[in-house]
This record gives sequence, C-alpha cells and structure tokens, in this order.
Amino acid sequence: MKFFILSVFGKDRPGIVAGVSKVLYQLGLNIEDSSMTRLNGEFTIMLIIGSEEDITYKKILQELEPVVKEFDLFVVCRELEGVSYPKAKAVYTVVVFGSDKPGIVYSVTSKLASLGLNISDLRTEKRGNLYVMVMQAEGEEGMEDTLKRELEEVRERLGVDVSVEREEEDRL
Repeated sequence: MKFFILSVFGKDRPGIVAGVSKVLYQLGLNIEDSSMTRLNGEFTIMLIIGSEEDITYKKILQELEPVVKEFDLFVVCRELEGVSYPKAKAVYTVVVFGSDKPGIVYSVTSKLASLGLNISDLRTEKRGNLYVMVMQAEGEEGMEDTLKRELEEVRERLGVDVSVEREEEDRL
C-alpha cells in the first residue's frame, strides 16, 4: 500500500472538496484521514490518501491540475514511508476562551507538552475580542486532574477560562 499526504488551499468557494475528491476517487485513492476547514475566507484541505496501485505523487498532482486551475488552488503532495495508526491513548479536550491576547496558544500548548501530551487537533477562532481555542490532546490515562491543576496557572496569568474533559472511548 502506498500513502501520500496532500495539502490543498485557496480562497473558499463551493465545489473545492467535490473537485478534489472526484479526482482522488477516479485515481482509485482512498481518503484515510482528513481535515478540512475555512480560515478567514481561505479553505484548506489536509489528507492522508492511500492506494493499492503503483501511483506517484507526480501523477496525483498532474490529475489535480484542472481543479487547481479552476479554483486557483495551491497544492503540495508527497509520498509517505508508511502510515501506522498509533495505539489509542486517553484523549482530553481542552477549551480556552477569553479576551484575545498574545501567548494563549503558546502558554497552553507548552504546558501540555511539558506533561507529555500530544496535540492531535487544535482550532482557534477570534470572535470580536473573544478568543476561543479548542484542542484534543492524547496522553496517559488518568491525567485529567493533573491537567486541570497545571492549566490553572495559565488561567490565572492570562485571565481566560479553561475547561478539560476526558473524551469517552466510544466516540470517534
């Protein structure tokens, strides 16, 4: 099995996902993992795609060219050595919100890193002067209380609200 990482981005408009996924489908590629989002009027797609066929990243880029031109997109693709899905760990959801100020992302993520947690997803959004950050971090089981205690210092220093919840295992 061959795997590739594909990133596509450009001005948000209807039809980008349909155009890209049609080409991938026609090439016999399977979308293994994906993240797609709009950021301030720009749309970005990140995919892990796989194929049983002997295909190259150059062929993928070549076949995407009509979609790239139609939507004025930027595309990056490279082959991966392999894709392995890590053993499931405990997943914690951390939500931070408060007045926007520099250092929120750094303060929270550095605290998580010091505890050995790996960030699997992080999203931020500014709503007026309100800053909202939602992330999922993976780590050892039973870290919820430690995580809450360690993030209390960040909460007090930055004047933001912070919540931590352990994700249930039966959720995707």
